[in-house]
Amino acid sequence: MNHNKNTFFSKLDWLLIAIIVVLLLYSWGYLVLWYPLLPETIAVHFDALGKPNGYSSKENIWFAPLLFTLLSVAFIFGTKHQEAITFPKRKIGSIERKFNFKMMLYTALFLATLCPIIVFTMIKASVIKNFEMPWIIPMIIAIVLLYLPVILFYKFKTLKKS
Repeated sequence: MNHNKNTFFSKLDWLLIAIIVVLLLYSWGYLVLWYPLLPETIAVHFDALGKPNGYSSKENIWFAPLLFTLLSVAFIFGTKHQEAITFPKRKIGSIERKFNFKMMLYTALFLATLCPIIVFTMIKASVIKNFEMPWIIPMIIAIVLLYLPVILFYKFKTLKKS
């Protein structure tokens, strides 16, 4: 059985995947470069004003990009294999498939966009004394506010077709 019918990547989809890969590679590269310079204890949690308020050992910084990378890859994989990842297993209609396709790609982009921000924040907060980043929460809110209309656009577009 072919689970991939009607799920071809367009040029825009390939562009989104390329952007996702670049953002994730940038996050990993930035972390690899800075890792030797990090103190043994790093900031891993921040308050609403961007001040660090939770700390952990240096090795734990690898979990953030690992998690975002795994989730982004899973969402990209899910675009092509939607019926394989549904629970309970069921057939997916063509309209739902098209919505899921775009939603998963944009969700992967959303996660890949957050990854370098979080890695950068963790590194800078660990290296700079009295670190504050009051713009971090507004930036994340702005990214969410850009993400939601895109998802709603595709949802309403597919609802019109049904």
